[in-house]
Amino acid sequence: MRRHGIAAAVLAAALVGAIAHVGVPCTGFAIYSGRTLYGMNFDYPPNEVRFSIEEHEAGALFLGSFLSGDFYASTVGMNEHGLFASDQMVLPARATVDEPAEDELFIWDAFYEGLRRCGSVDEVLAWIGDRRVVQYPSLQLHNLYADPSGNAMVVECGAVENVITEIEGPFLVMTNFHNGDFRGLRLRDVAGVGAERYRVAHRYIEENLDDFDVDRGLELLRRTSTATGDYRTRYSLVFDPETLEVYIALERDYDHIWKASMTERTIETYRGFDEHRVFPLDETGITGPTLQAYAPPPVAEGVAGPRWPLLALIAAGLLGVALLLLLKR
Repeated sequence: MRRHGIAAAVLAAALVGAIAHVGVPCTGFAIYSGRTLYGMNFDYPPNEVRFSIEEHEAGALFLGSFLSGDFYASTVGMNEHGLFASDQMVLPARATVDEPAEDELFIWDAFYEGLRRCGSVDEVLAWIGDRRVVQYPSLQLHNLYADPSGNAMVVECGAVENVITEIEGPFLVMTNFHNGDFRGLRLRDVAGVGAERYRVAHRYIEENLDDFDVDRGLELLRRTSTATGDYRTRYSLVFDPETLEVYIALERDYDHIWKASMTERTIETYRGFDEHRVFPLDETGITGPTLQAYAPPPVAEGVAGPRWPLLALIAAGLLGVALLLLLKR
């Protein structure tokens, strides 16, 4: 079995039963305003994540992945042509097969192979051609593609044929419902898993369209991140196809941002760190825990810092009460 086939199989096994979970995750976007940017939140149970740069037919490819057994399964990436793809779970299930026919293609393969082989959205469409994209029975996905030309689309498995939702206007958002089911409808009429995150993302982009930048991209991902339940945001990524840079926040810590450079093949501290560090980035990659070791642990939400002074005060008070009771005897 080829490497990408193994990857797809492992990814499917890793997510068996996940689709039925009420917290089906992830948010992706592509925006074309004063600056072209893409982004994704990857939401998943607490597995190790990794970032790497591979070399393929289309050149360098940055990938965000998570550990499944002894294999890292990729969920998002951008190649050196600025072609972006985000692979996210979708409900309800459609076009599930045990094995694809000769004229069919697993949609995870369309995600990964599209990034390996193609330089634009049009090339992805041409590469898929007349093949029908299909799903594993235990793994339902849809793909968001975007390129620097302003072309973006969501590719989904349909009951009969592929469903392509093309960008209309300056941005496109994908969460976990079928985009193709709601083409032409008002924002308030969108329904399904991830619909509220979809609305939050839409409204934030509309309000900040004229000066949307990397910081606003990270803020958008913060607003659509998941902080409770089993499926929490493991990483938030903003991609700049012009500079071929990727901005990274781990575990919803938006105070410490890393920057990966596809041209320099490095990942480095970008914002919020006490000292500057640079690491090489290749196909071996670097893991989230390795990067987190260089950031101080975040203060838990709702906790205003260490509680030792408060505990000491309480202990002193209890000691005083005990002394008073002894003196009264």
